[in-house]
Amino acid sequence: MLTLAQILAATGGTLIHGRRAPGRFAGVSIDSRTLKRGNVFVAVRGKNLDGHRFIAQAVRKGASLLVVSKKVSGAKGVPVVLVKDTTVALGQIACAYRKNFDIPVIAITGSAGKTTTKDMIAAVLGSKLTVLKNERTLNNQYGVSLTVLGLKPDHEALVIELGTNNPGEIEWLAAIAQPTIAVLTNIGESHLAGLKNRMGVYKEKSAIFRGIGAKGYVIFNNDDPYLRRISGEKKHPRIITCGVERKSDLQARQIKVKNNRKMCFQVNGHGFILNTPAPCYVYNALAAIVCGRLLKISDRGIKKALEKLTFGSHRQQIREIRGVTVIDDTYNSNPVSVRTAIKTLDALTARGKKIFITADMLELGARSTPLHREKGRWIARSSADVAITVGKFSRHAAGSIRQGNRRIDVFHHDSVAGVSRRLKKLCQPGDIVLVKGSRGMRMERVVDFLHRHLNKKY
Repeated sequence: MLTLAQILAATGGTLIHGRRAPGRFAGVSIDSRTLKRGNVFVAVRGKNLDGHRFIAQAVRKGASLLVVSKKVSGAKGVPVVLVKDTTVALGQIACAYRKNFDIPVIAITGSAGKTTTKDMIAAVLGSKLTVLKNERTLNNQYGVSLTVLGLKPDHEALVIELGTNNPGEIEWLAAIAQPTIAVLTNIGESHLAGLKNRMGVYKEKSAIFRGIGAKGYVIFNNDDPYLRRISGEKKHPRIITCGVERKSDLQARQIKVKNNRKMCFQVNGHGFILNTPAPCYVYNALAAIVCGRLLKISDRGIKKALEKLTFGSHRQQIREIRGVTVIDDTYNSNPVSVRTAIKTLDALTARGKKIFITADMLELGARSTPLHREKGRWIARSSADVAITVGKFSRHAAGSIRQGNRRIDVFHHDSVAGVSRRLKKLCQPGDIVLVKGSRGMRMERVVDFLHRHLNKKY
């Protein structure tokens, strides 16, 4: 880890209690419940909890240094460093620690697909290298810092996703991670409450370049009209484009869905297979193939790694329940991910009905109503036979579907309870049911209901 002198230099903090401890500290923690003996405890202030309330517990657990933003009691001989902002200090400590590692660092950002892309890249690199990746979606100012601080001497690569809600966050996270390779998945209407519009999203996501050195690489989706702007900006590092529709450095061809379960495609004459029927995952795989090739992984090794990979829960996860195909895509929902979910439904063949269930997209600010109307128009142009909408904004989507396609049976419900009652009458073997929703709408409850109901019914 780092010494006290290095932590003081990184944070600009002041030692206000205890003596200068010799040697290096053993890791950093922001949670007194999981703190290990010898850790530095950084008392961050979150939305719900203030780490300063847990100083005594941290000391009892064996904290070797406390980083605080106000004077505290209960230190009991443990050195205390006072800083202006403990969350910023956490990032500064991580940034200083990152400089100890001369390894490839792949950072992924975008409006959708970050976690899937991260998992694909980590799987490909992990076939040859010892890789650290951030767990789940720990992609904010806490998760990125703690992931970087989890680096050990035996790690040969770091794969990390960077998330944002407000301007300036990606630049800060990139400064912490100091990526050698940046991957941008797409630009869409996400977190508009803070980022205002798609240009605001692009400006925020593209700030990742400021963390890359002159020898760094930028990999992006060339089919995305906003990301194509990157090619015209000469100030950026070396660029590699990926695409399906437009000519790109790496372009996927002969894309086919096999048995409603797998996605097959070719790149430069080499065949690849993914354990998903979702067409959007081809873009994620292209980024993983580029990273693998840059780090000298053979195409054979890349193919094996991708073919073995299973994808995270609630991300277009397929369940076969008593003859009904249920696609659980309830982790998150924004305009980009809704469009990709519709493309997945369109790519599948159903013996029965195609049922698309969608709830409110959140954090869209003043654009909420028009974007939900637009969502309805996308669904109206899809292959869905039945559309079920949930939530106050999705009522606008229901109206657009009815106006745009009278063939689709449309039902709107204010709550998940209404959806469950509807599905009892509606769902039959041979149907495909795709459930799409933000975690804030808790649409995983619909998937759980289907599992219970279908197993009981049949």
